[in-house]
Amino acid sequence: MTGWWRRNAVALGAVAVLLPLTAGVVAVNEWSEFDAGHATRPVTVHSGDSTVYAGATVGPARAGVEDESSAPPGTKVVMARVLVDPGAEPIACSPPVLREIGGTQRQWNEASLELDLPYDPERRSSCDSALPIRYSLTLAYIVPADAEGPFTVDLETAAEYPNYVRLIVSP
Repeated sequence: MTGWWRRNAVALGAVAVLLPLTAGVVAVNEWSEFDAGHATRPVTVHSGDSTVYAGATVGPARAGVEDESSAPPGTKVVMARVLVDPGAEPIACSPPVLREIGGTQRQWNEASLELDLPYDPERRSSCDSALPIRYSLTLAYIVPADAEGPFTVDLETAAEYPNYVRLIVSP
């Protein structure tokens, strides 16, 4: 060893240990909260079943294809109905999305407004936190004509992140 390596051996050893350790600490700090702010862990509910989620019983869910004259050409409308029975505390959720299980796993947002469906005060497209009684979500999705089931209806609430409910439906 030359004189420079000998004089700086302790510092070089510290750099060799501390540099990877620092990179590891930064990576763990950044990735430890990765799934805290969004839904990443599905709770799968098979057709005809229900589950308890955020204190409410969610499911069963069913779906069917309906002819809707206001749907764009080359598309079809998948109507889904999800039963929600709030527990002691009503549940709040965003409008569920419809997702293909196979293929390219495309997803579609709820589209009641785009279809110009007649107003119905009983139709709900998202969980109603002011409603302490059993109700159902009636959801309309515009999907391409080539979309085949089965699908999932993904329902999530911020109170349960990173978990969300994935209800399997076959139109």
